Amino acid sequence: MLLLLTGCDPARREAKANFGEQGVTTFILVRHAEKDYGTDPLLTPTGDSRAARLAEMLSQTELAAVYSTDTHRTRLTAAPAAEQAGLDTQIYDGQALTYFAHQLRRRHAGETVLVVGHSDTTPELANLLAKTETMARFSELDYGNLLVVSIPPVGKAGVLNLRY
Repeated sequence: MLLLLTGCDPARREAKANFGEQGVTTFILVRHAEKDYGTDPLLTPTGDSRAARLAEMLSQTELAAVYSTDTHRTRLTAAPAAEQAGLDTQIYDGQALTYFAHQLRRRHAGETVLVVGHSDTTPELANLLAKTETMARFSELDYGNLLVVSIPPVGKAGVLNLRY
């Protein structure tokens, strides 16, 4: 048994040398909350409540950054959580998700980040971050998905699909 345990030590030392004390990187991804109608709509009262619920859910989470696309509905969904964390919401381009995923992984290793997007971009970003193809586009009528992408310093990333 001792031989088995000591056999793992070189791998553990190599991982520590390569990754340091870096912890798990966590991305919390949501689609914007319920929106009104129009070209660049605001949130409905139900959407405002959902955005407040998201902030409440994340109140004990130490967010390093909050990102949103540049629409009223996404910025308004992100705002309560960003304000609560004392952060400004950073704008990203939903049309450049591959680049954005790469930047997120590079900039926020070992941190927790909230990203607000859309029914198509949110699951696509989860797939890019986790390097999988498991997440499908959300229904246009569904605003309650909350994806948690966990990326350990060593090993495979995972995606947890929750509801809020």
